[in-house]
Amino acid sequence: MQPRLNRVLEFWDRSKELHINNMEYRDFVNKFFLLLLKSDIKKGDFTSNSLIEKNKDISAVIVAKETGILAGIEEFRFLNGDLKIRQFKKDGDRIKSSEILLKLSGNAVKILERERTNLNLLQRMSGIATLTNDLSGNLKNVKIAATRKTLWGLLDKKAVSIGGGLTHRLNLNDGIIIKDNHLKLINHDFEKSINLVKNKSKYIEIEVENKEQALKAAMAIKKNDKNMYAIMLDKLPPNAVKSIIKNLKNNNLYSCILLEASGNIDENNLKEYSGCGIDIVSMGFITNSAKSLDMSMEIE
Repeated sequence: MQPRLNRVLEFWDRSKELHINNMEYRDFVNKFFLLLLKSDIKKGDFTSNSLIEKNKDISAVIVAKETGILAGIEEFRFLNGDLKIRQFKKDGDRIKSSEILLKLSGNAVKILERERTNLNLLQRMSGIATLTNDLSGNLKNVKIAATRKTLWGLLDKKAVSIGGGLTHRLNLNDGIIIKDNHLKLINHDFEKSINLVKNKSKYIEIEVENKEQALKAAMAIKKNDKNMYAIMLDKLPPNAVKSIIKNLKNNNLYSCILLEASGNIDENNLKEYSGCGIDIVSMGFITNSAKSLDMSMEIE
């Protein structure tokens, strides 16, 4: 069996798919950005079109207003391919207030009508990357992962990965998670649930809510060792998580299963969970509560 960390990365990290060279990701980014842009421009930027000559060219810089981790540069360059862009920083760089990140040159109206949408892209992704990086910086032997509790879908997942976190699954067919509502419909029969899904995906995770369910799930998993399996410990306090892991080890069930803690975890209790012996902590907090990193665009 491969080392545990390698299994963790294979199971929960899809960051290699979140690149503009990947057609599916590029298509998502393009359509999502155009949706945002069209909703902002509507019938046109009346202010810029009224005040600025149609063919006027300008240069502008995007400036950091606070310290953080930069994210969204790859997407920014792709989405503004009709402008000349000079890049001073790259994704993953730690940036400081007053540093120039990018310089844009091109049609004035295009630059101004995209200003807010472009800044939103960089600010949101950088904010998520910064929060992820801040939270994961002091943790040992445990990884932070995103959830599907996102506003900007794959862009949020990409930002988490730039900040040093794991993406978790990107969509519903990117691995299987048998959750509480699924289990209710089959009378919490863990063995049956595994048998029904084991040929659908290599990656199978089961959500449990107590020690008894965790043991039953682990025993069912041990009978089906051809796939990679994880157990999600949902909304359980750290002391309960520790007790479950001890129980799994005592029953020789720990080594064949990866373990995730999820639910009601934020910056206030993260360290408690990180010392429980789990492999990852998944947090909706890093995508739904991150503060946008302050930036501005300034005409030269």
